[in-house]
Amino acid sequence: MRYTRHACPEASCPLVAQLLAQVIVIRNMEPAQRRVVIGHQVGIFSYRGLPDTTRFGIGMTRTAKNPAGTANCDAPETKITKSIAEWKARPVEYTGFTMGGEDDPNPADPPLIQDEKRTWYRLGRSLFIEGETGDLGAPPLSSDVRCDVAGYVQGSRCVFPKTPMFLLDVRDPYEKLVSEAFRGDIAATYPGRAEGRYYAGNASTSSGRRTYPLTRIHHDGATRDANKAVAERYCAARWGPDWHTGPDGTALECAVYPFTTTLDGAALSPGTTEGPTFTVKPVVEPVYRAMEEKLGEFLGRNHVLDGDQYWVWLLG
Repeated sequence: MRYTRHACPEASCPLVAQLLAQVIVIRNMEPAQRRVVIGHQVGIFSYRGLPDTTRFGIGMTRTAKNPAGTANCDAPETKITKSIAEWKARPVEYTGFTMGGEDDPNPADPPLIQDEKRTWYRLGRSLFIEGETGDLGAPPLSSDVRCDVAGYVQGSRCVFPKTPMFLLDVRDPYEKLVSEAFRGDIAATYPGRAEGRYYAGNASTSSGRRTYPLTRIHHDGATRDANKAVAERYCAARWGPDWHTGPDGTALECAVYPFTTTLDGAALSPGTTEGPTFTVKPVVEPVYRAMEEKLGEFLGRNHVLDGDQYWVWLLG
């Protein structure tokens, strides 16, 4: 933040007051609650033309994002105001508030998603100096919050919407399959270019490879089952009818990317040289189960609901 006041409205007039400060915002959702705690850390770098008693503040607002429904906050507006001397002595302040009510359900959503009561709020923040009208050089900020009652995800009942990153270790056999899909030649993967021209979910910084995030399926069991069935059909076509049994008699599962729990799975492949593709490979059953558990833990911990998206990033 850079506040300046000149002797007259024109910027060419002599500078008579100035305040340079850094405001760091830390936002945390309380576990298993519909409550957010916002911390502000104010660092006063320098000031002149203003006494230590000058009061500098942070204003916060919380409103329903959608006009319909009963969404509300216990404290729609809060201000934290302290003198420059007080901010220097105690630079951190925390403010907590609870979201209540709910949005009207979207009739276009399936009933199971409507039952999650997804509700949106908008948080606003502004900076001010009491009694001063000069430019603070810090525009107002806003962010959205989504709350729900979904029981298949973890943590707080509310989240700041984002597109999380699923991190994979390429040394794992299943995760190596994803690495081959992302880093190799699509034509060298199976079924490869016969089914598409790129792999969805690739978060590579290379613009030629970055596509779009994966979209989670949770409630639609039929599509998940169809994705799995198509993947296994391709495993059988490539490795024979006994593909599910290894040379030493070990049980195998058909690893597939994109995962069966996504809208980009094998059953939704276009079957042409356009659009996304998928790749399959038999792996031992413990490796397959470990990936299912890792993915499920990631989706739950990051509060990824049905229809939410996420990227995939390779480590190593």
